Amino acid sequence: MRSPLSIYWLACFAVVTASPLTAEKRQLDSGVYVTDISKCPSVAPRATPPTSVHDLRPDDFSVAMAVGDSITAGAFAQGINKENLLLNFVEFRGLSYAGGGDASAVTVPNLLKHYNSALVGGSKGVNPGIELCFGPLCPIGSVGWNQPVDQLNAAQSGALASNLLHEVRDYLVPQVKAAGIATNRFKYLSFQIGSNDLCQLCLAADALLGPGTQSDFEANIRETLEYVRKNIPNTLVNLFGVFQVSEIYKLTLNQPYCQQLIPNVTHYNLECTCALFSGEAGEFTRSRMDKLQGQYNVALQKIVADYKAKNYKDFAVIWQPPSVPLGQYPIESLSSLDCFHPSTATHQRIAAGLWNRLTLNEVGWIFRKVSNDLHLTL
Repeated sequence: MRSPLSIYWLACFAVVTASPLTAEKRQLDSGVYVTDISKCPSVAPRATPPTSVHDLRPDDFSVAMAVGDSITAGAFAQGINKENLLLNFVEFRGLSYAGGGDASAVTVPNLLKHYNSALVGGSKGVNPGIELCFGPLCPIGSVGWNQPVDQLNAAQSGALASNLLHEVRDYLVPQVKAAGIATNRFKYLSFQIGSNDLCQLCLAADALLGPGTQSDFEANIRETLEYVRKNIPNTLVNLFGVFQVSEIYKLTLNQPYCQQLIPNVTHYNLECTCALFSGEAGEFTRSRMDKLQGQYNVALQKIVADYKAKNYKDFAVIWQPPSVPLGQYPIESLSSLDCFHPSTATHQRIAAGLWNRLTLNEVGWIFRKVSNDLHLTL
């Protein structure tokens, strides 16, 4: 039986068909949805090239990039591997929903690549370890990446919002320049951050200034985006909102699935201090996480609105609502290794959900909700 997480449909771009729909295809909202993107027909070439980032189709993108934390790095996605212990605490970058480029993996770069086979930038394979960068505990310069695997996925495990400028300044921008990627090529940038900030800095929800506060988070995001805008023109940034990480506590509580690594030992969310404890202390820290999440998303939406008002021809930021209801997900949505990071199936589902939210109209890519009965939403 297929896992519920593996049930999703992918929207074909700009297809109008009169042919009968098989069991692998169905129509919804005048679109065509399939279980495999390869079943989507190609689209006719443009009569004229796009003139700005506000006039793009999936086939216009020839570069896929990503910044973020361990989620975008694909950490622990394959879960426990009893046959090969070396494939446990590693980053499955090629499977990352945001930056993966492994053959047949359901990722946003691969979905884009269906419409433009020349697309570059997706991560390939597995990093034999963790590329760690956590606040001040971060390698200096460009030594913290493995370029043959990472490609243009600059995400680092443990990253906070304060580490994002390091990701783009010390790795992403130099790699784009080293690859000789022309400025007139259109680039897609996946941008997700904030989970580690919630997990480690939740008490900042009640502060006005200092690390992890709303103002600090917003300043870090703005500085990073401006660096990208000035150094990687013709970029469309897909900005993922911060989701409710606090739900990880109830989802994993007393779950045998989460005790596979160390049997008969109670699982604790050691990677998320603010979601670690039970009792009143835990309720308090998780409430601070939720408050801070709301503050962060207000800041992100403000940033998106500001870039929309500026209306740059060669740079835009679009908003992805954080529709990741962890409390409604099966426990298998998490890696069996740590019960914190997304499993491969969840990476696939997130990629499918993001893809289906993206639709084309006269002003560019916008977002819409898709019918729940087709298992399209996150």
